[in-house]
Amino acid sequence: MQEPIVEAQIEFDPVRWAQLNPWLSEGQADDRIPMNGSVKDSGGPPSVQRAFARQSHQAMFKKWSQARHD
Repeated sequence: MQEPIVEAQIEFDPVRWAQLNPWLSEGQADDRIPMNGSVKDSGGPPSVQRAFARQSHQAMFKKWSQARHD
């Protein structure tokens, strides 16, 4: 019977990782406008509220997308 292979746990070193992967540690510009993700209560059952939320989010995305390309 073979012995199970046990791999040693190596502690993660963020400084060494950043030095080995400089292209991955660069920041990325965040051009998103902060917004409240909550949706107004539509007063209906959960399925109606989800549909209302989906429509609201789609409208906000369209507004954001058009402003971004103007």
